Amino acid sequence: MSNPSKTLVLAAGSLGDCILTLPALQTLQTQGPVTLAGTSSCIQLGNSLLDVEKVIPLEALLQILHSDSPLDLNFWGNFSNLYIFFKDRDPKIIQRLKSFSQLAIHEPSENFEEFLKKEKWAGEYWLHLVQPNRLPTETTPIARLNISSEDKERGALLCEFLGVNNPLIIHPGSGNPAKNAPLSFFKKAAEKAVQESGTDVLVIWGENELNNANEIIETFKGMEKVRVMYDLMMLKDLASVLTQARGYLGNDSGVTHLAAACGIQTFAVFNTTDSRIWGPQESIILAATQTLYK
Repeated sequence: MSNPSKTLVLAAGSLGDCILTLPALQTLQTQGPVTLAGTSSCIQLGNSLLDVEKVIPLEALLQILHSDSPLDLNFWGNFSNLYIFFKDRDPKIIQRLKSFSQLAIHEPSENFEEFLKKEKWAGEYWLHLVQPNRLPTETTPIARLNISSEDKERGALLCEFLGVNNPLIIHPGSGNPAKNAPLSFFKKAAEKAVQESGTDVLVIWGENELNNANEIIETFKGMEKVRVMYDLMMLKDLASVLTQARGYLGNDSGVTHLAAACGIQTFAVFNTTDSRIWGPQESIILAATQTLYK
């Protein structure tokens, strides 16, 4: 029996983009071993959570491909298929790799901006690339991380360290301030969760909130049963903590997609973006209105 063909995927983008590609990535993995060359978010999550064979840094490959140095046959010769998960075409990559006759190169035939006009879920863009004959009536696979028992055990230990048990997790930030609901909205949600069900609340923040982390901390300071994460957490650890949550509330952000991919009940506030395109699957979308923020 011949060995299954090996696939290399080049995937650029943020944490949210990484999660959006999960159905396509995991579909490819069922066909043979997948090496993912990804950005920092992919590297942090790692091959086990993403359910692929291997994860390597994208930036190093791009530097080589954009240079004039010879390409390493020992590396590129390992793969039969190359899938490019970029929103914008990169002609130099294609030109450079055409010298490898054994390598079938796959990239979207449709411009990403044109695809968005169809108002379909963004993950379908990559899924159609790996399943070009997929029927419109076929059920879209759900973007899920491959959560192990070890991940859950680590999450329980981290929650114990943070002083919360089965918490509601709130993330009041995103990569774009225009997407964010007011901090007062999240504070009221935390108060309501504590008052109505006595649940612990864990407020988290990340790199995008470094400039206003103090404001977030002050907003929730002194609230009963509410803990604010005091430092940045690696994405793999954050995913582990999310597995222990009873629910999640956040804006349109990569962390919100991560929460949904952990399989927990996810409430997502959409202020300026279209939830039909960018919303996490199987989440509860909260339309941003004055009524919502009262």
